[in-house]
Amino acid sequence: MGNSVSTWSRWAWLTGLLVAPLIVLTVLVVVLNDISLVQRGATALILMVVVIGLHVFSGNSGVISFGTVAFAMIAAYTSALITIPAAQKPSLFPSMPGFLSWILDFSVPVPLGILIAVAFTAFIAFLVGIPLVRLSGLAAGIGTLAFLVVVTVIVTKWKSVTRGESTMVGVPKETTIWWALAGAILAIAIAAMYQMTRRGRRLIATREDDKASMAIGISIPVERLWGWVFGCSIAALGGALYGHYIATFSASTFGFALTFFTLAMLVIGGLGSLSGAVIGVLAVQILSEFLRTIETQGLGPIPQIEAPGLTEMVLALIMLLVLILRPQGLTAGREVTDWIHRRKPSQAPVAAEQSDVEVDA
Repeated sequence: MGNSVSTWSRWAWLTGLLVAPLIVLTVLVVVLNDISLVQRGATALILMVVVIGLHVFSGNSGVISFGTVAFAMIAAYTSALITIPAAQKPSLFPSMPGFLSWILDFSVPVPLGILIAVAFTAFIAFLVGIPLVRLSGLAAGIGTLAFLVVVTVIVTKWKSVTRGESTMVGVPKETTIWWALAGAILAIAIAAMYQMTRRGRRLIATREDDKASMAIGISIPVERLWGWVFGCSIAALGGALYGHYIATFSASTFGFALTFFTLAMLVIGGLGSLSGAVIGVLAVQILSEFLRTIETQGLGPIPQIEAPGLTEMVLALIMLLVLILRPQGLTAGREVTDWIHRRKPSQAPVAAEQSDVEVDA
């Protein structure tokens, strides 16, 4: 009973400390009533959902995935196909294959479409994950990257279903900054709870010492598969929200640029903690907007720098410096609750305090 209360307490603290600043910032952005600022805020919150999905698997398992964005793409297209008004579908998809022709006859509300898209993407993640979770290190990175390439090629070439390289149009534009905030809160709550469950702790144990984990009976493929499916499902939620936010998109929207961008956010913030995922998104988004402003029009005393690709180049350099100087990211792999607990006066005996100081030293 005590352990259960402690788990719920830690979950509530971690979730609350990460969610509260997001609510305050969102309210502030809405109150300022700047359309550009609202758009950037909504985009940051949606990207946060995708990055949290990446963290759930890669952060907890230590296995880098380059294919998480592929599931965001699958969810975006799936939700679009079943939410576009039925009256528009025949003109948008005149060559729809016979076995999928039933899609042309109906449409569902956007919230239901997003739920269906997430569920379908989770099923795909389960099937794909069965072989992929058995890979580690470089092989896992190449395998997940190959999956991203496969999905991108299918979406680009299957013109009768995805419109190919043409833009997907007619998608209901219903995602608002409040929807994005709700998605971010849900993602944070799920990710925080997962890493405190037995499954989450087992996955973290495989990250810390895989041989010791196997020695005590933990099945690494099974635990990785659970984390993979949960992480890809959260990323799918972000992809579906993003599709209904921008309303027009193509395969290139979810390509290598977004993969690099989300991975940079997680690495800079801290791969090993949920707090790192949240802080990394905020830090990188603010920095990228600052750089884009300089690149396009300048900012105050800083003149315009006409250098295409400046934002991506600076982010790459920063990520490289973080990997060299602070491999665990800005948060050093710690949660915000760890920082607070370290600052509380210890109630242990003085001898224990002295021992802790010596260890820390």
